[in-house]
Amino acid sequence: MKDEIFLILLGALLVAPAPYAAPVVQDLGPYSVSFNLILQSGWTVQVKEPVEGRTPEGVGYVERIIRIDSDEGLAEIRVTAYGSPVPAGDGTTRALSRKVPWGIGTVGVETKERLVDRRAGSHTTFQQPRGGEVHQAAYWLDRYLAPGEYRGRTSCVISSSLPWQATKELFDTLHVEERREEAERPTTMETVIQGYYRVSFDLGDLDYTVIDGEAVAGEEEDGPGVMRRKITIDGGDKAASIMITGYSQPRLVNAETERLLAEALLQAGGYTKNNGSLWDIGGVSGVLGVGEDPNHQILYVAIFWPDQIQRAGGDLIGMTRCEVVSRYRWTETERLLSTLQVERSMEG
Repeated sequence: MKDEIFLILLGALLVAPAPYAAPVVQDLGPYSVSFNLILQSGWTVQVKEPVEGRTPEGVGYVERIIRIDSDEGLAEIRVTAYGSPVPAGDGTTRALSRKVPWGIGTVGVETKERLVDRRAGSHTTFQQPRGGEVHQAAYWLDRYLAPGEYRGRTSCVISSSLPWQATKELFDTLHVEERREEAERPTTMETVIQGYYRVSFDLGDLDYTVIDGEAVAGEEEDGPGVMRRKITIDGGDKAASIMITGYSQPRLVNAETERLLAEALLQAGGYTKNNGSLWDIGGVSGVLGVGEDPNHQILYVAIFWPDQIQRAGGDLIGMTRCEVVSRYRWTETERLLSTLQVERSMEG
């Protein structure tokens, strides 16, 4: 298995993309929208006025749009909040992605499943009569399985005529989150002492058991003095684990390598639809990979170095590497990652 992961990672490194752009964060009514985008010609962002309406079934909705304009094309991020739950199954999601944007003419339409914002979605490519492509992806922020079908209250559709590499980056890095006041989120921090480490996180009222694993020595290629410790958060039908690797000497921290490794771990585990992106974990820069297997099961892999510091030359170094694997739903996983703190004692 380790050889397979190494080969996947090596192949990915050979085609590693350009460095990430700084993320853009934009308020959109009650939502916070973030994404990365690199365009040679530059671009501008415009937030349109909300539009209210009703579905054919009489359900009220509010549509909010972010428009990105560039000499190389345009893109829109459209978030629609419905007054009550509406059908949100795969067929509905597919139809949202296949709704022709901006009244363009098309000579070909191709639709496939795609992960967007760490959720199952649909991606349609429209071939235009004069050449060129327009891409459109759709997904639901909050869909859930009700008796007989999926339902949801918030859909998101991203349309883009930008070059494919810019569009792909937009699709890969987009994140939409409904803002909540801190007062609305009660603090229920859990603290675990694992060897030289103090680990804390907040999973709210979720029912779970924390299982401490035994410390084990690292692999031969890790070098001497490497120890690994594992904490499992067992929720019965769902679980998450936190693997802490401690090094005796500082190691270089490379976000792109960690992103590719997260994707390789997902691929090796059978989660063949996967992508990784930069992600803050407990206020520290890291990476997050998300994968989907043939049975539509979702797995999250996050990697970060909680003690990373920047040297004078600009390189990042650290002595503690954390790998989080979660089978919880995105709501619980996001809360775990946003509140996770790993501190190494001076004795360690």
